[in-house]
Formats: sequence, structure tokens, C-alpha cells
Amino acid sequence: MMEAAQAVIGLKQAAETFTEAVDDALRDVSPGFGLFLPSVDATMYDSPSGTLYEVGQMGYTKVEAGCYINGTAYNVKAEELLQMAKSSGLKISGLHLNKFYEKAKVVTTTEADDATEEASGEAVGEGNAEEATFLSPAITAWWEKALDSAKAMECRYVTMSQFPEEVSAQTIEEYVQYFNLIGEMATERGLLFSFHPTKAEYQLRGESSIFEELIERCDKERVWFVLDTFEAHNAGLDICGTIKQHAKRIIALHLHDYDIVGESEKIDFNRILSQAEQSKIEEVFIEVRSYPLPPQHCVERSLRNVEILDSVKI
Repeated sequence: MMEAAQAVIGLKQAAETFTEAVDDALRDVSPGFGLFLPSVDATMYDSPSGTLYEVGQMGYTKVEAGCYINGTAYNVKAEELLQMAKSSGLKISGLHLNKFYEKAKVVTTTEADDATEEASGEAVGEGNAEEATFLSPAITAWWEKALDSAKAMECRYVTMSQFPEEVSAQTIEEYVQYFNLIGEMATERGLLFSFHPTKAEYQLRGESSIFEELIERCDKERVWFVLDTFEAHNAGLDICGTIKQHAKRIIALHLHDYDIVGESEKIDFNRILSQAEQSKIEEVFIEVRSYPLPPQHCVERSLRNVEILDSVKI
């Protein structure tokens, strides 16, 4: 019996040693690639559970959801989408939320009195002007519900990818305050807030760009950024240099090509991923928005093209 007990103890110790060795080896292995779900928007609306299952079978490990409307994504409630994703072995890392800034209308008590006087024909006393609030209550309520939905999906972060076309110094100042406010609301819910610039925000306006001004002026503890390789390349941005310079502010990287990722030969994804690894960018997603083949084929082929790069650990 003693010999049997010692044998069991020996096997247990061997198993623990083996597990520790595996854990040590896996610490340096990439956690996998995600898919930006708008890449397969049509089928997500037709069959969200079937599409998520197919995405998981391709080898993706996580997704960023889009198409948020009134507590749903792809017309599916947040909790239901989470369960669909989990059933397919996927994590919902992020949710894309877009709402332009809208300042609250300033109404003074004097204006209200004037309206009352005009309606009643009777004079009323003068009042003091009410303090203007920065953000419309309706927009605040919209963000509260959207962020609660992201939390229900167990997201790590949310992303906004829209910016006004007509931009002035005042616009940038308003959006710095706007992003900081959303970032604070996200932080209260255990989420992170990020902005996904497009080509327009990367391009120079005089000596700087909107992206550079936002990354410099927004609260470093409240606002992060998602770097898109296609948008950056299209704007002539040094992608690797930007990742290296702003590594602590970049929460995610979108591998986005002119069609299937890795096939235009215009963007050096191998070098970009190598820099992303050095800079410890943990969230990497494949995005396809131009389709020479059916969308599912494009996103699967994109993943295979990325997986065979020298910079990707197997």
C-alpha cells in the first residue's frame, strides 16, 4: 500500500511539473487573432449564432462586435450575443459605438419667463441663467445604455470610429472633452474607451493631425486608440513608428488590407506584427471591407495568410 501511495504521489508531482512546464511555454504564445465582425455583417444579421460558430471553427479566438442599436448588436440582445459567442469558443473583446457629440441646448430662466409672459400676456419676474451642461442629456443616456450593453457582453473596451468631416480648433477641443467624458463613464463600468482614427484623422492639418492632437490632449488614463493598418497606410503614416511611439496608448491593432489581408503586397504585416509584439499590443484583429471572394472566404484566407508570417508564433 505504501508503494502504491508513493507511486500516486510521484505521478501527481510529475503531472504538476508537466503542467507548470506547459504553462511556462504558453506564456509567450500569442493568445490568437480576433475578427472585426463587420467584416461578415450580412451573415451576422441572417444567422448570428451560425456565423459566430463558423468564425470560431476558422480559428479565431475573439471578436469585436459592431452594429449596435438600442441595447442590441445585429438585432441580438447583449446577453444573448455573449452566450452565442461563448458557445462558439469566442470572447467579445470590444464593441464599436458611434455617436457624434451634441451639446446641450442652453435655456435660461429669463428665456423661459419670456415664453411664459408671451403665452399668458402677464409679466413675470426676471430669473438667473442656468449653467450650461457640456453634453446633451439624451446623448449621456445613450452612452449609459450602450456602455451597459458592452459590459453585459463582457467586453474589455469600446471603440468609436467616427469624427466630424468639418473640423475646427473648437471641434477638436469639444471632442477632447467628449472623449474624456465617455472614457470616465466607461471606467466607472470597468471598461476602456478607445478611438479608431480613419485616413482623415491621420493626415496632417498644418503641422499636426487630428490623431496626434487627440492622443496628446486626451486623458491618458481615460482614452486609448485602435490603429488600423489600411487607414494608416492610406494616409502615408509610419505604422511601425507610430506603434513604437504610442505603444502605451494603443489598445488594439486592426490588420486591414486593400482586400484580403496580406495579398495586396502594399502593407508589410510581418514587420507590423513584429513591432506590435515588441510593444506588447495584445489585441490584434483582422478586418476585411473589400471582397474579391465571398466574405467568409476572405476572412478565413486572411487568417491563414497572417498565421504563416514569420513574426507569428505557432
